[in-house]
Amino acid sequence: MKTIVRSCVVVASLMAIGAPGLWGQSVTGTVDSNGLTARADTFYVNDLNTSLNNLNTEALGVAITAAGDIVIGWEDDGDGLSDLEAVWALYSAGGVPITGDADIASNRGGSITMRYRSFFRANGSPTPANTAWGPKIKANLFGNGFGMGATAFDLRYEVPEVADIEVDAGGGGDWPALQLLDNTGDPLGLVSGVSAAEAEPAGDIRIADWDYLANGNLVVVGESRQEADLVSKYGGAAAGKHAIFRIVTPAGEVVKAATLVSETAVANEIWHGVGVTANGFGVRFWQGGKTFVRLFDNAGEPVTGNLDLGTLTGNAAAAAGGRGDSAGFHGNGVDAYVAISAGTTAQGAWVTVLNADGTVRYSRSASDDVPLTALGSVDAAIDPAGRVLAVWEGQDSTDWAAVCPLIMGRLLKADGTPVDQTFYVSELETPELAYFPSSGPRVTCLHDSFAVVWESQSAVASIPTVAGRLFGIAHKPGSIESVGLTRIVPDTPVIVPQLASLGNWEPYASVVGNSAFLIECNTFAEGTTDKQRYVVMLQPVAGGTPRMVEGFYADNGQPFAGIINASRQNGNPGRVAGDVRPGAVNYLVGGEASPHVYSQFQSDNRWNLGFNRLADGRYAVVQGYSLDLATLTPTPLCKALDAINGRLTSGTAGGNQIGRFGGDLVALDNGNFVATVDDRSGVREAGNITTAVILAPDGSIVKESFVVASQDIWSNLAAFRGGFCARVHQNLYFYDNAGNLQGMIDQATSGSQFDTGRGDGTRIAGHVNSPYVYLAGKVSDANVVKVAVWDAQTRAFVTQAEVSEAGFAGDFDRATLAVDALNRVVVSWVSKPPGYEQQQVAARVMAFDPDAGTITPLTASFLPFVNAAETGGIRTLQMSLAMTTKQIMVAAKGEINLQNLPDNGANSPSEINFYTVISHPNPQDDPTPPVGGFPEFTGIQRNPDGSVTIEWTGGGTLEAATSVDGPWQAVSGATSPHTLQPSGPSWFGRVKK
Repeated sequence: MKTIVRSCVVVASLMAIGAPGLWGQSVTGTVDSNGLTARADTFYVNDLNTSLNNLNTEALGVAITAAGDIVIGWEDDGDGLSDLEAVWALYSAGGVPITGDADIASNRGGSITMRYRSFFRANGSPTPANTAWGPKIKANLFGNGFGMGATAFDLRYEVPEVADIEVDAGGGGDWPALQLLDNTGDPLGLVSGVSAAEAEPAGDIRIADWDYLANGNLVVVGESRQEADLVSKYGGAAAGKHAIFRIVTPAGEVVKAATLVSETAVANEIWHGVGVTANGFGVRFWQGGKTFVRLFDNAGEPVTGNLDLGTLTGNAAAAAGGRGDSAGFHGNGVDAYVAISAGTTAQGAWVTVLNADGTVRYSRSASDDVPLTALGSVDAAIDPAGRVLAVWEGQDSTDWAAVCPLIMGRLLKADGTPVDQTFYVSELETPELAYFPSSGPRVTCLHDSFAVVWESQSAVASIPTVAGRLFGIAHKPGSIESVGLTRIVPDTPVIVPQLASLGNWEPYASVVGNSAFLIECNTFAEGTTDKQRYVVMLQPVAGGTPRMVEGFYADNGQPFAGIINASRQNGNPGRVAGDVRPGAVNYLVGGEASPHVYSQFQSDNRWNLGFNRLADGRYAVVQGYSLDLATLTPTPLCKALDAINGRLTSGTAGGNQIGRFGGDLVALDNGNFVATVDDRSGVREAGNITTAVILAPDGSIVKESFVVASQDIWSNLAAFRGGFCARVHQNLYFYDNAGNLQGMIDQATSGSQFDTGRGDGTRIAGHVNSPYVYLAGKVSDANVVKVAVWDAQTRAFVTQAEVSEAGFAGDFDRATLAVDALNRVVVSWVSKPPGYEQQQVAARVMAFDPDAGTITPLTASFLPFVNAAETGGIRTLQMSLAMTTKQIMVAAKGEINLQNLPDNGANSPSEINFYTVISHPNPQDDPTPPVGGFPEFTGIQRNPDGSVTIEWTGGGTLEAATSVDGPWQAVSGATSPHTLQPSGPSWFGRVKK
């Protein structure tokens, strides 16, 4: 609510002293040398050219949401509805605005259109921004959500429900208000930092700061200017301002009423200064001319007394900084806090890191490599590993910053050692480029990502503007061993053709019965060099010798290795789906084919029912199999059939491209299969449409073909517990197992800019043991791969997270994923890390916690193949994944070294299809109900001769032991009912499946 005018030089003086580029420079570090990667170029939020700016930008705040987006807050005082006392906006990790324009109406009359937000009414409508000032921006370090706190003074006019709090004994007083929001920026509720009774005495209570606690509650710290309370309520000797805190739930329920921050009831001040760790929170405040910190547990009980940072560290610079306007204090959400203050120019930006128990980890200058002539605002953020990014507004005696303050930064290791020298935060605001000052930096951290904002006058000359830049800890993916995984099966070609594979041939993968991975590939038909066929590699999940079999079998039950497509040899990849339930043996193969043309598939009249497929038509053909897991021998359960149009008795295809994969195959939790197809037959609708059919493993139709949507599709079919989901462009269609549509939602409900095309680079997945559907893809507004989750039962969006690290640079392309029975997900994408001449498949394993609604990484990103090399022509791309709860299979195509010696360079035919199997980072037993259900004892009877007859259902193997602790041995040949003679005084039995 105040106007700050800054200037450093006038144009006339520029001519007198020379251009910036003529000055020397002592800031020699760079972003890269500090172990950081710039995620985006500097961007300007309210640059006047495209955004509302009242020329009074101040009070900046910044946070990073669990979705990886950036929320920026600021104050920009003006008049009427243009008065921006406290606003915020969301930006992507690429620095692209997410928050769109809205028409914001006032209850007091009038409206304004802008893309900034402030508070929300109970009906979800946004309020004008002239009701509360001094924004404090925080995002949840432990889960989803973010919010803005501000000091409310007129909020009751827009949100009448708060009138009791806002109107006190003096007729009206400022109070700390919090607007809570989900990761997409939709409102979750408005929470007060004080109760109506606590706000009632005359005087204001300003919001100092707030944060999310690890237990889900909120801590709100206020600077109370109800000065008499220090005596009457807290027993102090004299009245004065005083810091208080209150703990509430997100619903506003009181956990701990307003309590003094300080252990002594004496006057103090605070502005900013709350940080959180896993087990508590800390508050920084200014008392008696010094900086103090006090630590509390999550219940609000003190862990320490008042910690004088000057005495604690032995350096007065640590206790500087005033009430906090130009200083910083943050927690890393784990085990440490960082405090930063501006000392003398010789002391510089002084960083102190405290452990969660209040002991000092280190205390030092972050700017000791730069000769500063002036030092302004400072801030610092600390990551979970203890690394600190310190930023400050400084003037350097040897360069242009001697005239204009600029924003500098430096990354410190966990022990306080600098990674390198100080660097300029903005590539646009350096001594060579900046003629106007920068000031007031704020920095935040989530995981390995940092965001810095500051007040810049460089976007538009002399106009204060919010500027931002985003960084990540530099990450270059390593081998599977670098993330603690082991290799079960080395890189293995499915088939090594004599010639280069054709360009559209790439693998698709699945798993059957937790026993064998299925890798489907296109290759050359036997005896040809230009015609295609389909094959499937059967790879035991625990390793061992694989077996390659044909994708389709002729009507006589024999493998068919001949030509099967009459019109397109460089055809789309085939598809394969296994029944993933433990004990399952069935799988389904699909491909674009023309079996009606070839005699080996003409043993009956299934092609002659009346629908004309033309002489060279190709369409989505499927065939079901049962797999002998011991010998890896498949037995056809049906003849190859036209999945979508196989029962038509009339009509003629509109062209030879009748149906395409296109779509995909998936097994349901009842053992049936679904096929979705890019249908171009013209039978149901003109143009390209997505159709689906539900089949039993024997090829019999469970639900006849139906239209999903009037657009084409690529892959994007997933099963979940009780149904399946088809993603057609941006829409997700949810069905039950019978094929009844349950609902449709737009992927935009995630709040992220996933590709809206047919699905080449954005895919969905699920597991029949889980009621969730997952989507992975590169977003369009940043070089980031994300994963998002929806509840398939309610169609509600649940959460999302960045998969690729903030500092993982390099071009990203298509992504895919697989999910196991415990909601662990492996995401893979095509990358080109720095230093690599060719694309490389990257992967990362994440875990979704349905109870917390959060996604956390189980590994860092890694390169899954043995064949990964910066040079030598090694290239991997167009991957497909399958996983169990113990193993992960990654298949891809590319150019590799067939001896798995990537340093020797690629020597395979081009675009060869191959795969590897690696360990799961957290192997667990699969809880999915097995085929036939779980075993259950139904009867135990002791017979007159002393024998015992046991009956059970659900199949499985009967095991016996003389102790409940084992050892257990299988009872040979035992099936229910089974009679046996116990061999001793005690006997125990169990059925294992």
